[in-house]
Amino acid sequence: MLGEIAERLGVTDARVLWYLEKLRDAGRVVEEDGAWRRTAAGADLAASPGEVNDGRTELPGSSAQDYVQAYADAAAGMFGSGFVQDSGEHAGRVPGERVAEFHERLRSLIGEYFAPDKIDRAASPKYGFGWVLTPVDLHPLDD
Repeated sequence: MLGEIAERLGVTDARVLWYLEKLRDAGRVVEEDGAWRRTAAGADLAASPGEVNDGRTELPGSSAQDYVQAYADAAAGMFGSGFVQDSGEHAGRVPGERVAEFHERLRSLIGEYFAPDKIDRAASPKYGFGWVLTPVDLHPLDD
């Protein structure tokens, strides 16, 4: 089904197509004469989508603030010149078995470096490591 919708719309982003299908199933959009439009229920939802939290995105926990603050502190010279700072973002279509292996290896590495018996309380600066491993898009179309 997603393949047919993708072909008609010229859209290849599986996430967009998945949500379009969900909106259709929920009666929020409908396809008529080759065009997609909102239903009355979809128009009502679009007109009044619910409360917005002052236009701000809520992020879980304090780690996001810690992350942002750490970069500001480093730029201001708080840590001097002897610190390591890194971040990265990676995505790819990786088989489930490999993702499970990555997850286990990462947990092992975190334990190796950040376990309570591996910490030197006199070391400075203190480091934090935050990470998220989560699916970001569906497999292409109907696969």
